[in-house]
Amino acid sequence: MAFRKADLLLPLCLVSAILLNVYAAVDPTGVYRRYLEKLAPMTPPVAAMATALADGVYPWGTQQANGPAPQPTPQPRPEPTPEPEPAPEPEPEPVPVPEPQPQPQPEPGPAPVPEPDSRFTQVDASYFDDAVFIGDSHTDGFMDYAGLPNAHYLCHTGLTVWSAAEDAAFPGGQTLAQALSGKHYGKIYMMLGINELGTGSAERWAAQYKVLLEQVRSLQPDAIVFLQAIFHTTQEKSDSTFYTNSTINARNAELQKLADGINVFFIDCNPIFDDAGGALRADYSGDGVHVKAAYYPLWRDYLFRFGVVR
Repeated sequence: MAFRKADLLLPLCLVSAILLNVYAAVDPTGVYRRYLEKLAPMTPPVAAMATALADGVYPWGTQQANGPAPQPTPQPRPEPTPEPEPAPEPEPEPVPVPEPQPQPQPEPGPAPVPEPDSRFTQVDASYFDDAVFIGDSHTDGFMDYAGLPNAHYLCHTGLTVWSAAEDAAFPGGQTLAQALSGKHYGKIYMMLGINELGTGSAERWAAQYKVLLEQVRSLQPDAIVFLQAIFHTTQEKSDSTFYTNSTINARNAELQKLADGINVFFIDCNPIFDDAGGALRADYSGDGVHVKAAYYPLWRDYLFRFGVVR
């Protein structure tokens, strides 16, 4: 009888693996869409399911999609090392003075979140009924996990300021003019730049962003435009790749110059995700670039503080 059970084990494993791959490929709930798009050729769909599970995304939705967003974990402060008491110097031989001990450095904690200036006002989710978000994979994640379904989205993984302005890079193979035609938007939120970090200068990138901004303004002249800063990467990612935070800061500084404070506004959401050193918190990210699914509501709630009402 033991021999017959062992014979059934291998077929059961094969059937289970096939079912998992079929479920991940079909993706009936839609939670694996953005993970499937990033799979390399010939990679089984179950790999997307494994990556999603590591980010806290389950077949029935994200771990905290409908609950309150987790609060940043406070960083413990090390107890100060007491200074050694000076040893008495006996006569006639002096006691050698001990070398000073190095003091432990505290780990970076969350960066303070600045208050919005008087041009902005607190709003709620209904403010975004006539809003459209234009962006790359960051905005793609916001669409899936931030919990703002009443807004409209024109986003695509890999989108740049060049492809957005020049190519049919929007959903359905649409150009920017096609994507923005036929509907009047009151607010337009733009976030681009992470995919262009390895090329060109900050000035050249900002000049192309200005071209894109002028196209958006001509197509939707009555809309308020919000330029969102490029998100920082983790310190490890910044130190080991071209996704450097110094490059991001230089481009955000140029991006801020495009805002006039009347029709175009600059919003820097980095403080909600940064540590005290100005890098993306490592515990908030799985790949060093994007935040985990459970933290997108923090971004949404931060935008609620920066409404412009006319």
